[in-house]
Amino acid sequence: MTEQRIPGFHDEDAAPLRGIQAPVERSETLMPFLAPIGLLDGGANSDSPWRREISPEEAVLDTLGRCKPRQAIAGTSLPKIRRDLARTWRLMLALQIDEALRMIERLELQLDDVPPPNARRLRGATQLLRAAGFAFQDDSLAVLPIAVSLLKRGGTTQDDHAALTLCRLGFWRLGEFDSFYSLPRLEPRVRWSKSLAVSAMLDLSIEAAVALDHLRMSTAKRLALDALNIAKSTPKEAAGLATVPASVAAQVLYEEGCLDQADTLLRDRLPVINARGPIESALRAYVVLTRIAKQRKQCDFAALLLREAEALGERRGWPRLVAACLAERASLLLQGGQTREARLVLEYLDRYAESHRSGSGHSAAEITRYRTLTRWRVSWAETPSREAVAALRQLYHQALERRDLYVGCGLAVELAEMLAAMEETEEADALFFHTVKAAAAAGLYQLFLEGGPESGMLLRRAYARAATPAPMDREVLPFVGSLLSRWDARYAGSPPEQPSRRVSDTLTARERDVLAMISQGFANKRIARTLEISPETVKSHVKRIFSKLAVSTRTEAVSRAGSLGLL
Repeated sequence: MTEQRIPGFHDEDAAPLRGIQAPVERSETLMPFLAPIGLLDGGANSDSPWRREISPEEAVLDTLGRCKPRQAIAGTSLPKIRRDLARTWRLMLALQIDEALRMIERLELQLDDVPPPNARRLRGATQLLRAAGFAFQDDSLAVLPIAVSLLKRGGTTQDDHAALTLCRLGFWRLGEFDSFYSLPRLEPRVRWSKSLAVSAMLDLSIEAAVALDHLRMSTAKRLALDALNIAKSTPKEAAGLATVPASVAAQVLYEEGCLDQADTLLRDRLPVINARGPIESALRAYVVLTRIAKQRKQCDFAALLLREAEALGERRGWPRLVAACLAERASLLLQGGQTREARLVLEYLDRYAESHRSGSGHSAAEITRYRTLTRWRVSWAETPSREAVAALRQLYHQALERRDLYVGCGLAVELAEMLAAMEETEEADALFFHTVKAAAAAGLYQLFLEGGPESGMLLRRAYARAATPAPMDREVLPFVGSLLSRWDARYAGSPPEQPSRRVSDTLTARERDVLAMISQGFANKRIARTLEISPETVKSHVKRIFSKLAVSTRTEAVSRAGSLGLL
């Protein structure tokens, strides 16, 4: 196993909000996520290729078969313990967590009669299983102490990998990103066993989720799609876990404005998410599908989705999912002018949050944020006040302190709308334009289309500011022009204005020629020969194209130009 330290933070895709730097990893290596607790690969050298493909159950038996002796010891036997450990993992994959945890307790009692050398390793396996169970239950605080303890104690390569994974999971959910990035990572492999394929898939998924939180959208999309590709090699027992990369990829696609692609990615997987998917899949999938329905003005269907997700959260014991659904339902009602109904939802959310104050640290804190945000949204809809503005401003700064720039952008747009309604125009425009620049670098579209009438007014003023000669402002002109066209098409009832009309004002004829050849995959030298100009001139054109389209790579330039109708 080759390990390396994570490099320092660098700003890659997103302009920081209010000076908060988004941590970016330049390394392309994989990091461990929730591997099947070091059991499914039999503790074998993972660098060695498999001679034949074996099932996860066979691998478990082979691993634990190394625990000698095999004879019965005080009423129990190692073969039975091996079978029970394998069954426990299968129960967890089926989300029968309570039964799995009860089985772990019974197993630990049996280990008192096992010789110490074997008992030590088996106790490590049961502790990893318990930590995995807490992870499935969305209890990050319970995961970390166990994982850190096992990591310090040391064990097999696979067990250390699993402990690192669980540590990373806990640090991510608790927002401890300095610790998160300090953990060592595994080098990628050309060939994975089935269990390691599951691990690699989840590695990329969690890394994609962190990239999304930090507004590195292109990185998040690439990692999530790579994870989806690896998911094809995972065993059928892991079908529920394979929905994690799909939900993250769909969230990125939604924010990019690719609603049909996001919808297609999730619809077919929704039954699996309901049956065996973890909370991250369920929460992201249902929120994205609900917002797609809202964008398509299918409010009844959106409400039905939220009811379904809320029932799933109650059934699985996931209060964070229930609270998220209640917050989305209140927002949906407010958007439809149903303030009284939204107040009733808020009252239920208040009672629900009070009854779950003693939950895991991360879950309880997030439920409190849903509750607070919903309270002030309803209060604002009933009577606009500076108190509501101050409360939302506090939530916005808290999001930045957690380095959750994705949530911070959404709160910034909402706060700017409130400020504009209170006629604090200067602050509203400054905050909104700052957020537009961060969103342009990241490729966020949808959050600007989910607001009310104030969003259109703010977008028009942002477009006027971007049209000034100031180079730092003008670079977001194509992005704002595209947003304004989409907003007009959605809210003003007018046919969508061709975005290229605004963008073409900033691209010269020669730059359009260069852009067209870039889209065909031509290198700079080929473009120079075709247009009979020097390679240095081509480089200058490419640089200006990148600036005007607010992109940093040729692939992004082609994608942005395609979405703007320039190709």
